[in-house]
Amino acid sequence: MKELLLSNFVAAQSAQGPIVVSIAIDRKGCVRILIRTTQGSERIEHPSSTHSIPWYRKFFLGGFLFNNSNSPSYHLSILSQLCPAIPIESLEPCHHRDLPRELERMEERQVIRSYKFGVVMLLPGQTLEYQGLTNTKESCTPEFLDFLTWLGEPVQLQGWKGYRAGLDVIGDTTGEKSVYTNWNGYQIMYHCAPLMPFNPKDRHQVERRRFIGNDIVVIVFKEDDDDEQFDLSSVGSRQNLAVKDGIRNFSPLHFPTVLQRDDASRDLFLLKLICGERAAYRAKAFATQLSRTRESLLRDVIETHQ
Repeated sequence: MKELLLSNFVAAQSAQGPIVVSIAIDRKGCVRILIRTTQGSERIEHPSSTHSIPWYRKFFLGGFLFNNSNSPSYHLSILSQLCPAIPIESLEPCHHRDLPRELERMEERQVIRSYKFGVVMLLPGQTLEYQGLTNTKESCTPEFLDFLTWLGEPVQLQGWKGYRAGLDVIGDTTGEKSVYTNWNGYQIMYHCAPLMPFNPKDRHQVERRRFIGNDIVVIVFKEDDDDEQFDLSSVGSRQNLAVKDGIRNFSPLHFPTVLQRDDASRDLFLLKLICGERAAYRAKAFATQLSRTRESLLRDVIETHQ
């Protein structure tokens, strides 16, 4: 449906902070609203039956005089009906032709396309965090190395041109190799603890912890304590998921405890990692910081195009 009437309203200062509201109305009176605040973007769609439009407005919408209905006051009246929580009194119409494109660029800058995930291996008998950080690349089991190849591709860090996730690509101070993948347009670099330099004099491996400890999502590969040899041709692994308090459930919600060794299972696993990090951003510890960043971006766009 072609959208005929379109208006943008902005407020650099309001009870909700900086806010941008875009409203579009088609010939049938269907209203589409996009509200941008420091908390994120909210899309609202209302059919014509949910709000009152005078008969003469409907006539204009369907005829040659629809431009006469494209007035800020008319759109504000619709907003006051459908979105009473919006600070209508603070909004001002913005007719700057570059505003839509700048808002789009702002949203694009906030889309995360690069992720870093920690990977720790626990050998039989190891139950503590520091034990997992003390495992070296020489102690990596065939099962763990096979798991890494399932996650991504081994890359030589020196001279690496892709997403590096803070790893040293000049002097090998963070290891010679790592694991990387480009999945569905997302760059993923893994901080693999056993592949990082090992300091025998440091019980807590501070340098490794500097990376793993700052990763929002960490994969813990637990070796089977049973005597039976793990069959690499069978299922990939059993999965357990643990999250910190304050992080809500995240998709895919129906996550199997056993993953097969196929592309579909890998896709599901990587999706779970990415959704897990995104869910963490909504937790209080991250949400406040992200809200401040978005507030700064919104205010800059508004003040530049008012």
